[in-house]
Amino acid sequence: MREAKDRGIAGGLGAGVAAGLVWGLAFLLPELLHDWTPATLTAGRYLLYGVLSAGLFLGGGAAIRGVARRHWRPALVYAITGNIGYYLLVVVAVHSAGAPITTMVIGCVPVTVALLGNWVDRRYPWRRLVVPVVLVTLGLIVVNGVEIVGTDGVPGTSLGGKVIGILAAFAALLMWATYGVSNGRFLAKNPEVSSSQWSSVVGVATGAITLVALPLVWVTGQLGPVGPAHPGLLGLLVGSVVLGMLVSWGGTWLWNAASMRLPTSLAGMLVVVETISGVAYVYLARGQWPPVWQLAGFAVIIAGVLIAVRRQRVDEPAAPVLAPEHPPLSDRSVS
Repeated sequence: MREAKDRGIAGGLGAGVAAGLVWGLAFLLPELLHDWTPATLTAGRYLLYGVLSAGLFLGGGAAIRGVARRHWRPALVYAITGNIGYYLLVVVAVHSAGAPITTMVIGCVPVTVALLGNWVDRRYPWRRLVVPVVLVTLGLIVVNGVEIVGTDGVPGTSLGGKVIGILAAFAALLMWATYGVSNGRFLAKNPEVSSSQWSSVVGVATGAITLVALPLVWVTGQLGPVGPAHPGLLGLLVGSVVLGMLVSWGGTWLWNAASMRLPTSLAGMLVVVETISGVAYVYLARGQWPPVWQLAGFAVIIAGVLIAVRRQRVDEPAAPVLAPEHPPLSDRSVS
């Protein structure tokens, strides 16, 4: 029994790390496709995610159709909170407050998911999370901090605009953290739903919402190249395939697999792999080494995650340990 649990934890850790490595490509592709607007890349990504998911859905038989029929409400919610709505708020934040402060706020996702996950489903005494959370937080501050020094945000933006941007960044942070915790609870409550099925069902919902929103994005002039020169469609198509099929579908599938095997607080810590790999991919594409201060920050982050993994006791009971003053939130339905 203990060996099986160990294998489950090891599989969850592997899936969580792999998800972060795949999601890190979302940092690299916009760097390589900088001639296209963010809305264009987003639309291409989620349309391809929807197309792949629709194909798998149609070929999945009665089982996946039953999953979609029973759980279409949370699928739509997660399509917005984990994909479209989250990214829209990030774009608003970048345009209004600037990329550095947005990156710093969004970088708090791993810590937020870990703390929120442990509050909802208490697996650890809080004292066991203090050291990992502090180390990961310090590492994220070191990695992102220098980007903010000497940066005044977006030139020409009013104070009110900057406030809106910062609020949008925090809203995006809370939205994805809520998605991460709620999605994990959903999979725990519905073990008959496989990680691949759920990735496809959420992908169909994401593609459908993208199609509905596409005319509005087109009318507002957000689609197309950044400048007057047309950069060509081949790069956009290849980038959309990678973002939609590998990053979105594959990353979501791996994240679901990790969420099914790990406590949400531990799975949340693994999201830092996305930040580390994303920055590493960008520097690799530029043919540069990260600065020493970033390497030091990465080392602190990794140390925090390793301590969190080390403190995951394989002989803990499966049922969560809830404080008496908090009712079991897992009894509440998300659908």
